[in-house]
Amino acid sequence: MSQRKASQPGFSLVEILVAVLLLAMLGIIVAVSTSSLIGAISDTKQLQEYYHTARVALSRIEREVAMAYLSKHQSERRTTKTVFLGKSNSLTFTTTGHRRMVSGARESDESVVEFKVERDSKTGDNVLIRREKTIIDDQPYKGGRKQILARGVKKLTFAYWDMDKESWQADWKVEIDNVKEEEMKKAQTAAGVTAATGNLALGKALAGQQQEATHGPQDYWLPARVRITLLLETEDGELAFETQTRVRLMQPLDLGGIHLPKAFENTLNPYAAMPAQTPANFALPPAGGGGGGGGR
Repeated sequence: MSQRKASQPGFSLVEILVAVLLLAMLGIIVAVSTSSLIGAISDTKQLQEYYHTARVALSRIEREVAMAYLSKHQSERRTTKTVFLGKSNSLTFTTTGHRRMVSGARESDESVVEFKVERDSKTGDNVLIRREKTIIDDQPYKGGRKQILARGVKKLTFAYWDMDKESWQADWKVEIDNVKEEEMKKAQTAAGVTAATGNLALGKALAGQQQEATHGPQDYWLPARVRITLLLETEDGELAFETQTRVRLMQPLDLGGIHLPKAFENTLNPYAAMPAQTPANFALPPAGGGGGGGGR
């Protein structure tokens, strides 16, 4: 009986140790592969978050800068000021891109918006700040509500395209508060000089009408394009994002020169203003030049 049991096949101690060693190696390989896969997924997800943050922030800046505007109109109290203060690291401007989020709020499409980088007092990180002031007054650089568009921002850079010089400028400053008053004073001075001296060229020179036409900040124009560069700081280095946007209203709004063209004075023109018109006013004269038109 004992001899029969001793002759049965079994595993030796060496074989068991080899099997355990192989299983341990296989477990280590699986653990390392799984850890690498989880790390790659985490890195990819974090990179996607960086790209998403930059894309959302730059899209917001693009949309609002594209709708920047300036206006020469002022009330008698001179309570509003439209600006475009562009620096290399910040931009403050008036825009028509405001979206009213609260029903019935006393807001319009116009607002003052500022983009710059500040240090968060709670976390100590550099964050991209968007400040918006929904009421345009004579102090566009103060007040408003701030919100964080992106965290971990190392640098924010703006550049402004000068269509006359055909080059990028590091700053672009325009402020309009009493332009119409200044233009009227220049026109009056020029008219007085012309009347006194009879020299029309001198009068135009005083009014600035003989200067070469430019499209820069000294003429209250906005840049043709704005380039925005956003640099995010990550654990693996830096990520740079860049985009450009076109400013649609380069010239300041000036409705004082609007007049009714002769073509619009014709009552037969469908686009003309026609208060208190009767059907008899639309009767066409008969062929051949007759002056009637009633047809009766």
